[in-house]
Amino acid sequence: MHIVLIRHTCVGVAKGTVYGQLDVPLAPSYPDELEAIRQQIPDLCHHIYSSPLSRCRILAEAISTDLRQRPNYCDLLMEMDFGEWEGQRWQDLPQHEARAWGNNWQTQSTPGGESFQDLYARTQAFVRRYLSDHSSDETVVVVAHSGVLRSLCLQLHPEYRSWPQGDTFKIPFDYGAVMSFEWDSEP
Repeated sequence: MHIVLIRHTCVGVAKGTVYGQLDVPLAPSYPDELEAIRQQIPDLCHHIYSSPLSRCRILAEAISTDLRQRPNYCDLLMEMDFGEWEGQRWQDLPQHEARAWGNNWQTQSTPGGESFQDLYARTQAFVRRYLSDHSSDETVVVVAHSGVLRSLCLQLHPEYRSWPQGDTFKIPFDYGAVMSFEWDSEP
């Protein structure tokens, strides 16, 4: 199966803001970023899956007209829930909480939110529920967030599948990034 992972474009929030599942606007650079993404996506697509958050939904709707497929919105593809931290600046968080989470982000939840393990479990459920049923000759596009896309890479991408979760942030996923690869659901 040909997988195309696309991260949403730049967002219109102050730098250093924790936004996770907070629905935030796109930056004014969106039209230019959309055009760059359009140059990198395939001409043929069988399925489009997207986070329902507007920063992904708007992008999925725009490329869906190019690909002649309607997007399927899936809550399992929402970014990590940062709970009580959402909408705050990283520098304004209680330092003892931020430090404790930073030292153990894979398994420790943010206050009222999720851990990376929780996010990873959600993306595993997405793969089982949605991707596993598609045939090997299909192209699937996923529009989502950096945490979700990195988690999917750890599960699906031939290069990153052997990586430990601790190396998650080494997987490059800038705003508007497009990553394509072949996934064999029967490794």
